[in-house]
Amino acid sequence: MAETAESESTGVSAPEVPGGAPAADATIASGGPVLLDERYQIEPNRPVPDFDMPSAPAFRVEDRRDTGRPLLASICNPGLPPRTEVMAQLRGGSVKGIVPIVEWGPVDWPALGERCMAVIYERPAGGRLAANFSADDASFTEHEIRNLIVEPIAATLRRFESRELAHRSIRPNNLFFMDEARQDLVLGDGVTCPPGFDQPLVFETIERGMASQGGRGEGGTSEDLYALGVSLVFLLLGRNPLERLSEDALLAVKAEQGTFAALCSRERIPPPFIESLRGLTSDDASERWDLERLENWITGTRMTSVQRKPIAKSQEELFFGGHEHVTPRTLAHAFGENTTEAVPVIKEGRLDHWLRRGLGDGKLADTVSEAVTEIQGPDPSAPCDDNLLVTRACSLLDPMGPVRYRGFAFMPDGFGPALALEILRRGDAQIPAEAVLRDIPAWWFAAQRNLRLGPGPVERSFALQRENLQNPDIGFGIERCLYELNPGLPCQSELVIQDFVADIEDLLPALNDAANRVDGKTNPGDRHIAAFIAARMEQDTSAYLAALADPDPKTSSVGLLSILALLQWRLNEVVPENRTGV
Repeated sequence: MAETAESESTGVSAPEVPGGAPAADATIASGGPVLLDERYQIEPNRPVPDFDMPSAPAFRVEDRRDTGRPLLASICNPGLPPRTEVMAQLRGGSVKGIVPIVEWGPVDWPALGERCMAVIYERPAGGRLAANFSADDASFTEHEIRNLIVEPIAATLRRFESRELAHRSIRPNNLFFMDEARQDLVLGDGVTCPPGFDQPLVFETIERGMASQGGRGEGGTSEDLYALGVSLVFLLLGRNPLERLSEDALLAVKAEQGTFAALCSRERIPPPFIESLRGLTSDDASERWDLERLENWITGTRMTSVQRKPIAKSQEELFFGGHEHVTPRTLAHAFGENTTEAVPVIKEGRLDHWLRRGLGDGKLADTVSEAVTEIQGPDPSAPCDDNLLVTRACSLLDPMGPVRYRGFAFMPDGFGPALALEILRRGDAQIPAEAVLRDIPAWWFAAQRNLRLGPGPVERSFALQRENLQNPDIGFGIERCLYELNPGLPCQSELVIQDFVADIEDLLPALNDAANRVDGKTNPGDRHIAAFIAARMEQDTSAYLAALADPDPKTSSVGLLSILALLQWRLNEVVPENRTGV
């Protein structure tokens, strides 16, 4: 069995992290210990690289009430919204089978000169399952994989499923042993960044891998089982069989051959694992193994073979974006990333020819043609909305893929983190806002209903966010969407951003501190603060926001005082006179 290594590597590049420090060593800085909750003493000068995550380096922690307790802290990147709602459900080891989360909260981090979210974990005594898949000793026996790895992970995913949670970071170097004997396997961190953000592309399903890093979405047990299947291939082979491929090439080979064939067709896979790997890595979510099938395989129950559907491929290649495409799915991905170049391919009939003559799919060609005519009108030479044209074509070519609009690609359940990254990374939310206002996701949901998948809370959420965007008043707009869709994101108001105000209870103290730093005439009722309060408060704030948005300065001031008083009442705190800047 592979021994614990001191670095994290899967043979593929870690994803780029926006904002803050891009790598673990960038967060090491001089300075004394950092204290969380007056109890957990984090040591910035004592990193624990064996437990680093791509977006969250690890450091040693001492519990002041239990000095011998083995703990570590993951320091979240301040440019990424953490999954605090998942932390709350996993706190205190309430779900067996993961590294127990002890506590979390913002701390002053010396290397970045700002506050960051810190997550305190119990330290796994047995270290990582595996870290370097180019090493000869990184492979595991068939018995170990089935009983020591697959069985406990399946049990953990069953517990996750009962809580309607997904881990979204299953990979061999994010599996740990809690005991020194290396028998108690658990899942590692899955909360310090958006779901799927830290996953190397090979562990993501094709459709989620085609989305932006922040927009891969929550997913569910099906996505976790897919990642488990890919992980098993790595462990059986002792390496990543696709490590030499670029991300574009990796997506292409998975889309054109199927994930199982791409990973295993040239490899010697032990016969007892072939059917399970074929089922777990099926690219058709309706055919992918669920937990019941996996549990039956673990117990030795004979399973019905997965009937692999042939992948529709064109007899002719369509050269676009530097690649020759033979599947609609890869072409849609390329169109989404090269909107301007895609327009003439659609308008001049090259796409129609390829669909009819190469792919032999006249029905799809007719559907695309009808959509083009609907957007373009009867006169092909007349100006039309080219962005909408390409987006509609992409949605028809790859209905299960991400929503694609002007280079912005997201799975619907990943829109919130994708929006946050656009704002935090580029300071511009125009394209995401346009996508919602123009009801672009409706095409995606319509396609799922055609595939017998019904509407759900995510679809209803877009309707609500569209209402927020259509309201120009303070407390609404893109800021309201930002906080409604990212419960773990701190308030981005310049007045309090340095204080990392992620919980509504921390806002008034932060505003009081801000009053000592800024001009006393500064109005604390900016758009971010108003939207943050409205999104985080359980009480109805519509009347207060209406007063705050009134053009009469006196009425607006009363609205601001009222909403702060509501907040003060809820927190049972007293705001010192003249400390709010009002």
